[in-house]
Amino acid sequence: MSNMDARMMAAQEELLHAIDAATVHLTKPCPPDPDRATVLADLDERLADVRGRAGVYPAIGSGRGRGALVELADGSVKWDMIIGIGVHGFGHGDLDLTRVALEAALQDTVMQGNLQCNAEAIEFAEALRAAARRGGADMDHCYPACSGAMANENALKVCMQARNGAGRVLAFRDNFIGRTVTLSHIGDSEGHREGVPRSIEVDYLPYWDAADPDGSTAEAVAALEAALERAPDEHACFVMELVQGEGGFAAAPASFFQPLLERARAAGVPIWFDEIQTFGRTDRMFRFEGLGLGPMADVVTVGKMAQGCAAMWRASLNPRPGLLSGTFLGSTAAMAVGRRVIERLASGDAYGEDGRHARLFRQFSERCEAMVAAIPDCFPDVVGGRGPIPKWGGTGGMMRLTPFGGDRSRIGALVQRLFRDGVIAFLCGHGPVHLRLLPPVGVIEPADLDAVLDIIQAAIAAEGEEG
Repeated sequence: MSNMDARMMAAQEELLHAIDAATVHLTKPCPPDPDRATVLADLDERLADVRGRAGVYPAIGSGRGRGALVELADGSVKWDMIIGIGVHGFGHGDLDLTRVALEAALQDTVMQGNLQCNAEAIEFAEALRAAARRGGADMDHCYPACSGAMANENALKVCMQARNGAGRVLAFRDNFIGRTVTLSHIGDSEGHREGVPRSIEVDYLPYWDAADPDGSTAEAVAALEAALERAPDEHACFVMELVQGEGGFAAAPASFFQPLLERARAAGVPIWFDEIQTFGRTDRMFRFEGLGLGPMADVVTVGKMAQGCAAMWRASLNPRPGLLSGTFLGSTAAMAVGRRVIERLASGDAYGEDGRHARLFRQFSERCEAMVAAIPDCFPDVVGGRGPIPKWGGTGGMMRLTPFGGDRSRIGALVQRLFRDGVIAFLCGHGPVHLRLLPPVGVIEPADLDAVLDIIQAAIAAEGEEG
């Protein structure tokens, strides 16, 4: 919704031109500017002091970037292959999104809330609901939130009320859905809940294992049957990441999920797809769409690449007044930009078997295959629960590579080396551990991805020599 007159529009165009001119030189990684070296060190020290601990690496931006490249506070320029753990899907300094944000900044409030909002909150929710419906999920309602954790808390409450206060949850091992008191106990990581008292009971099912697809599927079905028999009518929901994020970018096929979803539905347990990390990033806008599972969805949560977060649900689960509220739904700019992100994803060539995201993943896979052949000593077998697992994997813009057998300390050292060499990456998995890449799929070019993988191959080789 525009309140801009001619003067505002002219000023906006001048600002955009200035932003473009200020970042046109950002074309490749470069080392720190000696005159700014102490700036980043000071900021990193202040961050550690105020937060209580240092970050993984000093990835503190200068406020400037262009496409897949980001400038840090010391003037260095790096390939951003983690993008805020999946947030900046169109990279840095995108002028179209900046234009939308500038216009939103001219609205009367910075934040919009449950009690009073402007059109941006409504349009964002409508756009998400429409996208879910196009993907085959019969979502009737959408409630924005400021974080993925809050969206997931809202989804959990909707399910619990619909199930008359049921206090158990079905989830997969190694899942992650947020860090609130309750969500940290649904997520399967001890480190995320150390010292936090248990607030919910969870029945964990084994996830799909590439080393034994049929056996792991049968084991999951058996575990589900046992959980439903042990606690009939006590499960509020069955929550799942269709591609596990923190769990290691395991992308299970539809044949794994289908029997589990059918059995849960027969038992009356609401099915909740947590698409916070997968939204926008795979070979369809929603992972459930690519797997043909949309009709099974009762609840869907989104975030990260959408810029805002939200929970969606069927009309049959619509909660009674009072259950959902909150001071903030999100910022005006985030929701306006989020709506534009959805429009761009839907209207471009991102999706389909030969869409942009699928092509990027094929390129990644081909390069990984060549890399393993070139430096085989750095890629011993990676052993999972049932045997060797692929040395690279994921789907679309969710990419993982596993050198050094998935040894945590060596992957951690590799991440640090990559940061020094000009690539910001991260790790995932609980063991084996993987190198995680979340490239800005909306803007990264094949030549960019090749340049990144060249640096990664050289870093792995160097780490292998030193190790």
